[in-house]
Amino acid sequence: MSPQTLSKQIAALEDLDLDQLRAEWRRRWGEPPALRSRELLAHAAAYRLQVDVFGDLEAPIRRRLAELGRRFAEDRGFRPTSGPQLRPGCTVVREWGGVRHEVKVLEEGFSYGGRPFASLSRIAEHITGVKRSGVLFFGLKPKVGAHP
Repeated sequence: MSPQTLSKQIAALEDLDLDQLRAEWRRRWGEPPALRSRELLAHAAAYRLQVDVFGDLEAPIRRRLAELGRRFAEDRGFRPTSGPQLRPGCTVVREWGGVRHEVKVLEEGFSYGGRPFASLSRIAEHITGVKRSGVLFFGLKPKVGAHP
């Protein structure tokens, strides 16, 4: 299916009422989810159409999204962070150039060599002399395309 055809099919969902959306879902994918909102079912159908054309999210991403959904359902005030979860008092260690580098995690930022730093990236730059991602440098996030 071409992107233009996909766009037309998604746009056509807007013209369907809830019962028509459920019938279309049954025709394409079987029993529809138990949603009572026309808008939510239309969004879900649009997503499924895109999955049929482009493929679904990878399993680790789907698991992370499910976990985030569960956390939001339990606590409406939940606010996820984008980076690794480092608690104050932890130590991050990296060997570089034959030297062991230890970074202390503080309430606000980090401490390396007795000096405060706002980010791991600034520390990685201080150690290596070039700008780089601190979370990658300290091994807190795998490189894109890296296999465990």
